[in-house]
Amino acid sequence: MTAPVDVSPLPGSLELDGVTHAVVLEAASRLSFLVRFEAGVSPPIGTVFTKLVVHREGKPLTLTRARLERHEGRPDVAGRLVFVEDVFDCRALVKEGRVKNLLGFFNELPLVLAQREQITPDFRAYVADLNYDLTVYKKFFDEQDRLFEAEPTSVAAAAQQVLLARTSKEFFDYLDRMLEQLGQLVRDFTPEQHERHGYYFRQQLWPFIMSSAFMARTNLKPRGYAGDAAMMEMIYDNTWSGRWVFNKLMHKHPVGHAAAQAVRNRRVLVPTLLREHLATSAQTPFKVLSVACGPARELSDVFRSPADCQRIALTLLDQDDEALSAARATITQLEATLGVGITAKTVNDSVRTLLKEADLAGRLGRFDFIYTMGMFDYLTPPVAKAVLARLYELLAPGGVAVVGNYHVANRSRFYMAYWLDWILYYRTEGEMMAMASALPSARTTVGLDDTSCQMFLRVEKPG
Repeated sequence: MTAPVDVSPLPGSLELDGVTHAVVLEAASRLSFLVRFEAGVSPPIGTVFTKLVVHREGKPLTLTRARLERHEGRPDVAGRLVFVEDVFDCRALVKEGRVKNLLGFFNELPLVLAQREQITPDFRAYVADLNYDLTVYKKFFDEQDRLFEAEPTSVAAAAQQVLLARTSKEFFDYLDRMLEQLGQLVRDFTPEQHERHGYYFRQQLWPFIMSSAFMARTNLKPRGYAGDAAMMEMIYDNTWSGRWVFNKLMHKHPVGHAAAQAVRNRRVLVPTLLREHLATSAQTPFKVLSVACGPARELSDVFRSPADCQRIALTLLDQDDEALSAARATITQLEATLGVGITAKTVNDSVRTLLKEADLAGRLGRFDFIYTMGMFDYLTPPVAKAVLARLYELLAPGGVAVVGNYHVANRSRFYMAYWLDWILYYRTEGEMMAMASALPSARTTVGLDDTSCQMFLRVEKPG
């Protein structure tokens, strides 16, 4: 999955034999530019230029030697520039204004390799034992799959189901024991030690991590962050995913763990709180805002009847256009099921916009119910407090906001950090209440879901 490239043209210059050629550049791909020469006369294809200077917001950014190559389908450009000494991230340069050499990591390898000397002996031994055990388990399961492959498809599927039913509990119990042991080893680590040991852990166990569709996505982060819409869909589905038995087991265990169950719980709990407030409110339309909405699966418990569709006006906000597409698909499916249209709009915005825009209510409106189920887990304490204050501003008198956050006692905490490379800001009940302490006249309560992993801060604005 590749994010769209920003093709906004940038001015620049190419140098060759002491002569400077003024050019206009577009990011053709992550590793190359399309180029037009301002003078209208292009050097021959194959020309290697001494350096490229890109001007972004008045700032010159210098890159090394680049070769002009032919590019078909765009008669308005002279060709494509490909770097011949380094591998630059053209997308990062265009979108963020920074020169990022993708070979830079190679220069850091000695330092990274030296990090292993700071791994504790107990942790090394733990990872070695885990690696050995998983290798043995995988060998056994792979041998069964090879036997099944020789059978007709229906027979192989049935045999695989029997194997999963007979072995999954023992294998999951083993993983749970190893997770408990991991927690004992790392619970007193500093943040720096967690980062160092987590990196070591994932390098040693990478093939096993990649065997799980869920863990592969949390680690690779194709949308640039953990917790994207596709990851949420995997958690909601909670199914056996993968072709082989070992793949299925390694996928199913994390999506069935406590933190994942808390995600499924909040999908029901938040609509329950929304409908409780809806039942006591006289507002029509009853305006609802979902912040960092993701795929919005919870809407099936919000819109239960045509009457709900007629009364509730929904706004879905997310920084990820893929998440908004998934949310729109959820709404379309609900409309087809209920036979009536839903008043809904989507807003592609980030936390930065929420904080910076002076008249946020003027653009988005005011709402009777605001909820955000997973965003605050990624916000530092100062940012979380500031965002909550902006959401409180968006509440209409008598409105309610519900904010989810994982609790410090989340039983999946080290699973997420070490296996999934999924780092969150965990909070206590007191920290959640303190986050709302400056909200004028707000009535606040905090509760936990039945896994005790997930907290919900409920904030009510006086009528």
